Amino acid sequence: MLWSGFFCLLALGFSPRAEAIYGGNTQAEVFPQMVSSQKLAGLARQQLELELHKCGEDRRHVLTLTTNPTNVRLPAGKVTFESEISGTLRYGGVQPVHISIMVDQKLYRRVICYYRVQVFEKVLVAGANLPLETAISPSAVHVEEREVTGGKGRYLTKAEDIAGRVPVRYIRMGQPIEQNMLQNPIVVHSGAPVRLLTNYNGVEVSAEGVALQKGRIGEVIKVRNARSAKTLRGKVIDAATVKIE
Repeated sequence: MLWSGFFCLLALGFSPRAEAIYGGNTQAEVFPQMVSSQKLAGLARQQLELELHKCGEDRRHVLTLTTNPTNVRLPAGKVTFESEISGTLRYGGVQPVHISIMVDQKLYRRVICYYRVQVFEKVLVAGANLPLETAISPSAVHVEEREVTGGKGRYLTKAEDIAGRVPVRYIRMGQPIEQNMLQNPIVVHSGAPVRLLTNYNGVEVSAEGVALQKGRIGEVIKVRNARSAKTLRGKVIDAATVKIE
């Protein structure tokens, strides 16, 4: 009984069916084509470069492959690829790139490549600690190349960008300066005399007034007409002028 089982297994080992189960040359015959991991990684990199170009990104950037895809074997037929990125590019993080492998225009397999996307820009950096609501002197900042972690337009790049503005919060020395870290300074203080402007039937009319709140240029504050004592709201034009809305 044992010998008969042995001879059956021996015969199976030399049969075509055994080759189909255990390998041999069958895999190469059924899947004669192979896409290398380098090819897939290259396709993913090309897609990332295209996305960066489409969004107008011209700053220095570095793409680092974090997960190397495996080689993929394919059946016979014409092989084409479709690459895509879901959502928006995430600067500073790992970005998945989806690659669809088509054989004779039919989807055969999907592969995901992961790249770290780093974008660098020369930005303004605080050369000293910058206190809240204090004017920033040109000597208190300098330009350095830093990695951008939040996409386009977050960081200031020129000294002119800080002219006449003050920190919204405390900025530490060595910290890149972002647009939302600065604001216009307070130019009107509560109790200060101001000139009230309004437009009546196409004619500009002015009156004396008093600010009831502090305000920055562009902000809307409460004021009081010095003659009628009526409380109004207006937009701060400069340190001495409020335009009634």
